[in-house]
Amino acid sequence: MKNNNNPFDLGANFNRSKRNRPLDWEESAVDAGSEVEELYDSERSVLNLFWFWLIFGAVFLVLTGRIFFLQIIDGGVFRALSDNNRIRSQTILAPRGLILDRTGQVLVQNTASFNLVAIPFDLPKNQTDLQKEIDSLGQKFSISPQDISEKLSIIDRKSVDSIEIKQGLTNDQSILFQTLAGQFPGFEARQIPIRQYLDPEVFANMLGYSGLVSPGDLDEKNKNLYATVDFIGKTGIESSYEKYLHGTNGADIVEVDATGKLLNDLGESSPVAGNKLILNIDKGLQDRLYQQLSTIKSPKAAAVALDPRTGAVLALVSLPGFDNNLFAGGISQNDYQKLMQDPSLPMFNRTIAGQYPPGSTSKLMTATAGLSEGVIDENTKIVDNGDLVVPNQFDPSQKYDFRGWKPGGLGPMTVRSAIALSSDIFFYEVAGGSPNGSLVGLGANKLAEYFRKFGLGKPLGIDIPGEKPGLVPDPDWKMSYYNNDPLLGKWYLGDTYHMGIGQGFVLVTPLQVAEWTAIVANGGKGFVPQIAQKAVDQNGNTVWQSQPKLLVSNIASPAVFKLVQEGMRQTVTAGTAKPLNTLPITSAGKTGTSQFDGADSSRTHAWFTAYAPYETPQIVITVLVEAGGEGNAVAEPVVKDALLWWAENRYKK
Repeated sequence: MKNNNNPFDLGANFNRSKRNRPLDWEESAVDAGSEVEELYDSERSVLNLFWFWLIFGAVFLVLTGRIFFLQIIDGGVFRALSDNNRIRSQTILAPRGLILDRTGQVLVQNTASFNLVAIPFDLPKNQTDLQKEIDSLGQKFSISPQDISEKLSIIDRKSVDSIEIKQGLTNDQSILFQTLAGQFPGFEARQIPIRQYLDPEVFANMLGYSGLVSPGDLDEKNKNLYATVDFIGKTGIESSYEKYLHGTNGADIVEVDATGKLLNDLGESSPVAGNKLILNIDKGLQDRLYQQLSTIKSPKAAAVALDPRTGAVLALVSLPGFDNNLFAGGISQNDYQKLMQDPSLPMFNRTIAGQYPPGSTSKLMTATAGLSEGVIDENTKIVDNGDLVVPNQFDPSQKYDFRGWKPGGLGPMTVRSAIALSSDIFFYEVAGGSPNGSLVGLGANKLAEYFRKFGLGKPLGIDIPGEKPGLVPDPDWKMSYYNNDPLLGKWYLGDTYHMGIGQGFVLVTPLQVAEWTAIVANGGKGFVPQIAQKAVDQNGNTVWQSQPKLLVSNIASPAVFKLVQEGMRQTVTAGTAKPLNTLPITSAGKTGTSQFDGADSSRTHAWFTAYAPYETPQIVITVLVEAGGEGNAVAEPVVKDALLWWAENRYKK
């Protein structure tokens, strides 16, 4: 039997039993003249087809309009989504370059870590499903769901660029995620290289650390060199030499289906590791200084070692240190708060940012200024009787006492013996003159001029961020500091006296003390301190090499510096640093004890600075111990031990 289910015969098929049956004989006999009014089925079909075509046309117009909108209006968007859904470029992070000391010992290397990342495009589109996934992730991997939601709330959900969710998954967490990966569409656990600092406490403040890149870290020149889950140097050497340490990232091109499942590997561009950075730092010397300073109870201290011939930084130690590995894997908020709230300030680099009164170490500069300006010569004698009495210029009946460090005094002093025995009285008069007028001193402005010639009052230009300038005061500065107050802003003779022995308003960094010691040792030439020596690529080619940069020269004549050197040598042979005279190499030095608490004069910082060998200086070492007491009792033994180590392990005639 023929099937006549034609969808367009709706009208003809409707009520078929009555209107579409064969005619009876009687009906067929009716002629054309009959008055019977006929109703034909064809008329009913035309009526029903009209409504069908009307509905069909409306549906067709709606579908055509929608297709036009999707293909023409939003066609570009959906083509991009289709491509994103098909071809993916996954960044392969390049390992950062190794950092080595001058002898080739590795200070910083890389290790593997797992990070949890999100691919926005692959995340569930339904917010309820996404929230369930976030809650499950938080529960299984000890991550705050709120933190995940906050990170996802600011991303472009059409992006296929990875977004870091959690750094430093443990091995167990990584394995667990791989096992449950199907439950977390849009999230991945990726193995990446992160920094490993081998002696963090010893080198942390100098090396710094790297961390996850942020928009604020980038500019137009380098923003295309970094992935959203990349690392960048944040502080210290890691920051200063970022362009050499950061390698060239690679990419893995793959084809995936709509669910993100891998279909085909289309190729890979291999990453290129960053350059090796060779430092001037000597790990052995750095370790030795750190160990010795660590023996001091609750130490807050700094040590600097320089090569006076080039400015090369041989050691840069700041105590206490901190573990910069905490930052490499993504530091927790709790650990970060502990560091920030630690009263000993472990992240404060005392070598370049700590500003302290230098005490008697500054007498080297006062002596240079006095000799250069003719205030004194090598034969000038000033009697140190332990007390310098100065009458009030307006009321002579009132007198002020400026006492030396030794009650009863040191006796007649020349410039050499005054340096060796650290006579305060001698340098009071060189700076400000004698009360009886027998010696006209330098005066505050001339003294400030020479301090600035030695590089004080501004950063020296060391190649890590955070260096402070210190302070060189003068009468104009004081008046400005006290807002032109005629009483508080007035510069007094006592201010000049204090300035001459490194007290009062004078502030310096340990690096600056080491620098002026190097200038004296080097006969008047000073070089910009330089930590990094060179950068070498993976083929052993040098891509960057540091060169000595002259910082200061022509401060004074060679004869003047010779006298100051002789005074420093006498400090070791017959002065306040005689224990150094037992070293197997000759040396010269200067002690310093600086008051920092106006309410308690017994609270002092301990300083000692020295160079060796005396005849041909090759190394300068400066040590500061905050609130350490006397320089010769606390700082001097540390310098002596370091010089002994250097003489036995590094000294070459």
